[in-house]
Amino acid sequence: MNRCEGCELSKLDITHRVCIPLPSDKIRGCLISRDPTSAFLDPLEKYQQLPLEQKGNLWLDAPPRWLCKKIGLLMDFDENSPELIKLRDFLNYECYWTHLHKCPTCKPIKKDSLNRLDDKKQCYPPFRYSTAKSCADRWFEIEFNEYGLKDKIIITLGRDVEKYFNQWSRQHLSEISNQVISLPHPSDANCGNVWSWNKNSEQKEFIVNAITRFLQLI
Repeated sequence: MNRCEGCELSKLDITHRVCIPLPSDKIRGCLISRDPTSAFLDPLEKYQQLPLEQKGNLWLDAPPRWLCKKIGLLMDFDENSPELIKLRDFLNYECYWTHLHKCPTCKPIKKDSLNRLDDKKQCYPPFRYSTAKSCADRWFEIEFNEYGLKDKIIITLGRDVEKYFNQWSRQHLSEISNQVISLPHPSDANCGNVWSWNKNSEQKEFIVNAITRFLQLI
């Protein structure tokens, strides 16, 4: 069954469904980020050509590595601290990493660019929550069943993922795991005054508590 059939993005001339191979057979958790960008496709292609023993989520300059860095900075962990060593091992080799929105996205482009045929062929869609929800509705249940994720540690990154997962889990999981950790998206651009990695954020205490619980679970 083609689960992308009927999706509005399936009609575009783009590469569909970014899939990051599992780092190992031992999955203890799942990291869910929002969407892969078109810039991610080149490093992903190089990653897929690596020997199996060299693969790990932290090889990529992407959300797992960014999350590790942000936690270290916010919590003032030394690079060789037991906490960061444990976190790196978990994210690198024991964490299934997926996206809410499987197809690549890009920042919205100017209308005059869309008038050029070359740009039409190369243009990836901007992120839209409605499209991401449709995508996740098609794929999340398959992923959770195939990789036994419902009893694992679930880390959601950003408000869009948190919102969707909270709604989806109530409908599709018989028991909602008490191991769900919600954190801000670890992009460097996410440094505002509320839900961000800014040390002066109004939500810093909540974020620190979530990180502490995360580290206890792993």
